[in-house]
Amino acid sequence: MAQSEISKPIHVILDGDNYSLWAQGMCSFLKGRKLWLYVTGQRHPPTQQKDETEDAFALRLEDWDGVNHQIITWLRNTSTPFVSMEFWGYDTAKDVWDMLASRYVGSDGAREHHLMVTLYQLRQDPGERITAFHSRMRFLWDQLAASKPVIKSVSDAKLLLNRSPLPIVNQAVNDLVREETRLKSHRSSQPHTTVLATPVSVDPTVTAPPKGHDKRRSNKKNSHC
Repeated sequence: MAQSEISKPIHVILDGDNYSLWAQGMCSFLKGRKLWLYVTGQRHPPTQQKDETEDAFALRLEDWDGVNHQIITWLRNTSTPFVSMEFWGYDTAKDVWDMLASRYVGSDGAREHHLMVTLYQLRQDPGERITAFHSRMRFLWDQLAASKPVIKSVSDAKLLLNRSPLPIVNQAVNDLVREETRLKSHRSSQPHTTVLATPVSVDPTVTAPPKGHDKRRSNKKNSHC
């Protein structure tokens, strides 16, 4: 199947909370088609050569921009309408990817708290195989291991409005999105009661993967593949 015929390359739809899973899938897809360098910015738009005609240069530029916008289309088609609205004003796949990473990568305390609460509430569904349940649990462990808290105190949280110079609008929105995630996870911090689940008194702040689990951390922006 030709690349242009693929309208939705992965099944995961980015809604903000599942950024890591979505980014991993998109990264793998683009690398498999040797298009990842467009996202990293290493595949630059062409510049006109000294002896190149205007028509020849225009064709090369059109080819590059065609691939660039095909990638943007894939990013848009695998995002919710709310998320894809954020694409406005970005004209390269790299800019779109960097914007999404800075907004949803979740490398802060709010994201870590959300993962801890989710892991604390995790229950094996009736009839669910042990291997399937373990896969869900392991996915949360991996996400938790990759998160890195930033805001550690109330005074740190107040820095948003006390910066000099004031933060740009995009950075302020990113911080507010993270705060929204924290509040949402706080509202759902009480585990749901189920027939087969036995409530236990466990502090979610001490929830940790079993001994021997991979705790490698990555500080790279595009480290999801």
